Amino acid sequence: IFHTLMNTSCASQDILDRLSGFNLKFSQAIDLIAILITFFATYSAIKVISTQSIFQVSTKILLFQILIYANLHQVSYGIEAIGLLYRSLFMLADPCNLLQSDAHCAPYLEVLMCGISGMVYGQTGLLIERGFATFSKWYGSKKRIIIGAIISFIVMICSLSTGRLLLWDDPLNGYVFGCFAFPKNSSARSGYYFLTMPFIALMFPVLLIYLIRRTRSRRALKIVGITNRKQTQDDHITEMRSITPFVVGPRFRKREVLDSTETICFLTLCQFIFMFIYSFGIYMIKTFRSSLTYEQYYFWVVWLYTIPFTAALFPLLLIYRIRWSHFSRVMIIRQFTNTKQTQEDHIKQMKNVWN
Repeated sequence: IFHTLMNTSCASQDILDRLSGFNLKFSQAIDLIAILITFFATYSAIKVISTQSIFQVSTKILLFQILIYANLHQVSYGIEAIGLLYRSLFMLADPCNLLQSDAHCAPYLEVLMCGISGMVYGQTGLLIERGFATFSKWYGSKKRIIIGAIISFIVMICSLSTGRLLLWDDPLNGYVFGCFAFPKNSSARSGYYFLTMPFIALMFPVLLIYLIRRTRSRRALKIVGITNRKQTQDDHITEMRSITPFVVGPRFRKREVLDSTETICFLTLCQFIFMFIYSFGIYMIKTFRSSLTYEQYYFWVVWLYTIPFTAALFPLLLIYRIRWSHFSRVMIIRQFTNTKQTQEDHIKQMKNVWN
C-alpha cells in the first residue's frame, strides 16, 4: 500500500515532506504503542488460555499459533517503524540513503506477510476445527489433537508461502519508501490478495453462526419432547425431578463447546471489521486518488493500515471472552444446582439455555 514508483535510490521532495511531517511520526508512534500492548496482552492471554479457558486441546494449539503470528507481524513491523522514525528524525539531510531496495526488503516483506496471512488463515483454521467440534459425533480426544495438528501444519505452510507467491517473478529492481511496501511489479497482485482476505474472514463465521443457531433450536425442541414423553411415561420419576436439582453434566459440556465456538466466531468477526476497513479503505482511496492531493492520499494510507491494531486486539478480546465465558458458566452452575424446579420451570430454563 505504500507502493513507490522509484527506480532511483534518492528520495524525491514529496517523500522528504512525508518523512518530515507530523502525521507519519505520530502514526508510527501509535503503531509502536499497539505493538507493545500486543506483547503484554499475549503473555496474559497465554496464562488465561492455559488456566481458565474451556477450549479443547486442538483449539488451544491453533490459538497459540495465531498469537505467534500476531507477534511475528508486530515484531517485523515494529522494526521497520523504528527505522522509519529514525530516518525521519536523523537522516533527512541525506536523501540518497533514505530509500531501500526491493531486493533488500524482499525477505523482510515475506516475514511480514507470513504474520498477516497466518492470522487470517489461523482463524479460518480455528473455525474449521470448531465446526468439527460442534457438529461431529466422533470428535474424541485423540482425534482432536490430530485434527488440530493437521490444521496447524496447513496454516503454517500456507502462511510461509504467501509472501513468496506475492513476490513471484518480480525482478526486485526498484526502491521503496519502507520495507512494508510492495515492489511496483507486485503491487497489483498484493491488492487483489488484500481485497480477498476480509471476505475469507467473514464467510466461515457467518456460516458457522447460522449452523449453531439451527443446532440450538433443534436441541431445544428435542429436549422439550423428551421431557414431555418421560412425564407421561413415569409420574414417579417426574415427581422426583421436580424436587431435586437438575443433572447438567453432559448438556453443560455441550454448552461449553458451543460457547467456545461462539468465542472464535466473535474473534473472527472482529478481525473481519479491521481487515475490511484496511482493504476497502485502500481500494477506495486508490480509486479516487486523482481527486486527492498527495498529502491527503498519504494521510489516509498510514491510518488505514489497521493490521497492528488487529494483532493487538486479538489477545485482548480473547482474554475478555474467556473471562466472560468463565463468569457465565459459574452463574449457570449456581442457577442449576441451587434452584429446585417444577417440571414446567425446568422446560422453560432448558429452552432459555439452548436458545
